[in-house]
Amino acid sequence: MDATPVQAAEPGLQADAGVPWHASLRTRLMLWVGLLLALLLLAAIATAFYAARSRIVADAEARTRFEAQQAADRLDATMRSVRISGESLIDLGNRVELGREQLLAAMEAMLDANPGTVGGLVALEPGVLADRGRLAYYVGIAARGVPDRDLLADGYDLVGREWYQRTLQATSPWWSEPYFSETAGGRYMTTLNLPLRNREAKRIGMVSLDVPVQALSSSLESLRSLGQRTALFAPAGTIAVHPEKGVAFAHTLSGYIQRAGRGDLAPMEAARAQGRALQFTHADARSGTTRFSVLQPVGDSGWSLQLSLGRDAMLADLEQATRMLGLIGALVALLAALAVLRLARRITVPLTELTASAGHFANGEFDWPVPHDARGDEVGVMARALERARDSIRLQLDQIGRYAAEQQKLQSELDIARNIQRSMLPRDRDFADGSRRYRLQARLEPAKAVGGDFHGHFLHGDGQLWFVVGDVSDKGVPAALFMVRALTVLEVATAAGDAPDRVLADAARHLAEGNDACMFATVLCGVLDLASGGLAIASAGHDAPLLRHADGRIEAIVLESGPALGFEAGDDYQVWHGRLQPGDLLFAWTDGVTEALDRDDRAFGEERLGAALQVAQDAADACDGLLRAVHGFADGAPQSDDITVFAIDCASAPVAGGWPRHLRVPDQRDRLPGLQQALASTLGEAGIEPRRIHDAQVIVEELVCNLMDHGAAAGVDALVLAVAVDAGRVVLDIRDNGAAYDPLAHPPPDLEADIAQRPIGGLGIHLVRELSQDVQYRRQDGWNALRVVLDAILPPS
Repeated sequence: MDATPVQAAEPGLQADAGVPWHASLRTRLMLWVGLLLALLLLAAIATAFYAARSRIVADAEARTRFEAQQAADRLDATMRSVRISGESLIDLGNRVELGREQLLAAMEAMLDANPGTVGGLVALEPGVLADRGRLAYYVGIAARGVPDRDLLADGYDLVGREWYQRTLQATSPWWSEPYFSETAGGRYMTTLNLPLRNREAKRIGMVSLDVPVQALSSSLESLRSLGQRTALFAPAGTIAVHPEKGVAFAHTLSGYIQRAGRGDLAPMEAARAQGRALQFTHADARSGTTRFSVLQPVGDSGWSLQLSLGRDAMLADLEQATRMLGLIGALVALLAALAVLRLARRITVPLTELTASAGHFANGEFDWPVPHDARGDEVGVMARALERARDSIRLQLDQIGRYAAEQQKLQSELDIARNIQRSMLPRDRDFADGSRRYRLQARLEPAKAVGGDFHGHFLHGDGQLWFVVGDVSDKGVPAALFMVRALTVLEVATAAGDAPDRVLADAARHLAEGNDACMFATVLCGVLDLASGGLAIASAGHDAPLLRHADGRIEAIVLESGPALGFEAGDDYQVWHGRLQPGDLLFAWTDGVTEALDRDDRAFGEERLGAALQVAQDAADACDGLLRAVHGFADGAPQSDDITVFAIDCASAPVAGGWPRHLRVPDQRDRLPGLQQALASTLGEAGIEPRRIHDAQVIVEELVCNLMDHGAAAGVDALVLAVAVDAGRVVLDIRDNGAAYDPLAHPPPDLEADIAQRPIGGLGIHLVRELSQDVQYRRQDGWNALRVVLDAILPPS
């Protein structure tokens, strides 16, 4: 078809027609290309970085080893020059007989010729010089800030000094530990001590040359400028030079390791003590810095030099170069992404226009033209597919509209059908007959709009209440139609029937006629005599109901089921007979209750049904409580079948007859026969069996006569008798205003003892206990109150 071109969106990172800029293809293409290029550059830079890093670290460590050796050689040269000066002086003295003045002049000449020294000591034992006297003279270089000093004239005890005695005993020169010298201008000095021997190798004195520590450390300045850390250790481990302030001259290396927690330097201390070289990598635990250190002995002087270079310093230039490369790579990736974006604009413009057309279609504008449908590439294929989709959507929308109208009409008809179906079901009702009151409750919840479950009750004849509960084999409209037919047939059958089995047989015959759909229904049919509570129940394939007694006991009615209604005519239905007493509750249901499923396809089951029924208060609470239990168990799982519950409870009607009755004691004994007659009449109207009425009369006669005969002595002048029938039990309350007396505290009589020896009393209370189910005494508001409870029904003999 011909199409009018659509106005394309302006290129740029603006929103395309209906597509945000950040979701457009061009933006994604730009980002992916930029990201891929950035990853490639990152991988290349990372590879180059780690390769260069290994090489740089190796070169830096080699350079550190070389520079440490060079620095040690320079120090060794300086210290050797000092030693040579001392040895030259000794050699001169051994070869030429020098007097005191000549020896001191030679010493001064030697010191002046060596720029590393600032002074020296010449000490001779007595008898060496021509005057046979001792010599102890310190020759200083005035130009270097050190004056001469005659130690003997100053009274200096040279012989008592440890270093003097050590030098006399020494076989070779030795260097002292650094010390602070006020004489040498307030500087830290180290001294080379050389022993003097005559031709016979006899100890005749010593020569010592003082060298400022600064003269030794000055040769290390060039190393510090390269970012390296240097340290200088004296023969005994004293730190003479250290990069940290306050460490030099204050600690030995071992002391510094312990004080500063530098366990990483322990290998270096061991190597220094052994006079050997060491190179190792270690980490400063305080700063986390990893360093490469070289320990180099300074010749045979006993001094050691440490040169250390941190990894950060090694890699500083590399890291800077890597950052620069990263910035350049990011710029390259950005430029490449922008170039891709510009190229993508040319490719995605047709797609943008197609997207705009699709946006109009989404808004219902199906007459909007589709551009580029004549192209032969992928864009043209997409455009033609979009046209076909548009035409298909038009057709489907028309069909959906017609279908929605039909569905709306069908739903309206189903709503009407549901209302009609519900209107056919009877409402909850209360029935009363004499001393009994019945409450009938039912609930129905179809799985669809209409369902196949049903319930009904019909009052026919003289106080005969018929009830049915049924479940059709299907769901939905077919089941609802069959349900209407079944309920109508059952209502007619109960009107003409005299027993549940005959009603089911008659209904089975009628429902089997013309049942071409082969549908069927399970039905529970029963009849209740409102006057006596008598029950008769039969089942056509339906679950037997439960009977909850007044004491909470739940009885599963044993009822043999006959065939369901609708298959064929039959009369093989068994009838269960029983009685609904005050406090009892009859409960029936359809299998939509017990077969309700939760999310894990577990069934609700009869055990949960019994538990819900156990706590129900009455018929309404039984129906509503069970539905709540089922829905809570399902927890949102879809309802798979119709649900119907049906319950009838029985309660005693209020007792009439002017109770309670008041008597005067003992003057109104003649009223006892009338009291007994009124008690019998009242209990008979409440439906109490005659044998139980007789037991109540015996109990009243025994207790009232006992009070009339003996109560006066205890101050009794008034007696009140009250009677009530509640929850299937007869309750007798007898109260008197005498002195407090609990007849139940009297010990039971010994019925096997000889009557002549048996104590008087106790038989009346024993008789009351035997005839009743419960006897209780209490003292209340100045009255003795005795309550006697009897079951309304005698247990079977």
